[in-house]
Amino acid sequence: MDRDDFAMIAEGLDRILTDAPLDAIDKAGGLGPEADALWQTLEESGYILLCASEGHGGSGAALADILPLAALAARHAAATPLADTILATGLLSAAGQQPPALRIGLIDPLAPDAPIAHASQIDAVLSLEDGRLRLMRIERGDIRPVHQAEDGAGRLLRQPAGVLVDCAAPEWLIPDAFRALAALIRASQMAGAMEAVLGLSLDYTRDREQFGRPLAKFQAIQHHLSDIACETAAAMAAVEMAGDALCADVEVGPRVIDEIAIAKTRCGEAASRVAAAAHQAHGAMGFTREYALGRYTRRLWQWQDEFGSETEWAELLGKSVLAHPAPCLWPRISQPI
Repeated sequence: MDRDDFAMIAEGLDRILTDAPLDAIDKAGGLGPEADALWQTLEESGYILLCASEGHGGSGAALADILPLAALAARHAAATPLADTILATGLLSAAGQQPPALRIGLIDPLAPDAPIAHASQIDAVLSLEDGRLRLMRIERGDIRPVHQAEDGAGRLLRQPAGVLVDCAAPEWLIPDAFRALAALIRASQMAGAMEAVLGLSLDYTRDREQFGRPLAKFQAIQHHLSDIACETAAAMAAVEMAGDALCADVEVGPRVIDEIAIAKTRCGEAASRVAAAAHQAHGAMGFTREYALGRYTRRLWQWQDEFGSETEWAELLGKSVLAHPAPCLWPRISQPI
């Protein structure tokens, strides 16, 4: 997709989310008429089928094009399964299937019992099992909400009965690749949320005064702000490099999975540090429900574990390096970006 065209797409999404009543939607758990109206706007604007082929009514965008949109939605703390649905419809289209106009969640093929993000908000779930993509409609009785989880995450109580699509997955779409793509979306969302946390922290510490001067003038607070900025920049860079690798190999080969492992690991580490520093900078205000910081940090903590924790991805990356027949760690670290 042309860069200018994609910039217009991202700008349009930013306007939609800016105008949407996201606070009210978040407080309602991503449910209700306002959430439905937002989803209808996203659907009518073509975002849901962004990565579907033109033959399936989509824009034919690359899967890597999901990443900036996922980050953008996370910066707005939008309680909607937009990024997961775009990935799901893109994968269904790649398998030759017409994606339905539904809100779709993703089942981790390597941890099928793990909580499903947006479980209370979605209409169907997409799984990869035995080389087949299965899209299954879910009913409210199929889901058990996870206590205090963000965006209505829940666990499947039983296998959904309604199978909407059951088809052979593309040959390249193995479980590791499926999980890696979903993990990269989570990494991008974490980077986007950290950008929002940085903005909140800068604004709050500039405006809030203590002992006659802004908080941002105190050296201890400046250290916190510096940590947040550095960790956010590192996370964004890791996601960008993984996205570039995905653009170069759309079939998610081993090198792409390694880059995604780096991104998910780095973003997970950064999320812990950013959340801690931001709450330190905000003090008690950061823990109140009325203030927006918690909407981001709770999501950061949850996204750390979805589709593999940083520990799991770090172990995978280490095994990949050790399995190489020749020394490869230093050449990979020192190669030009």
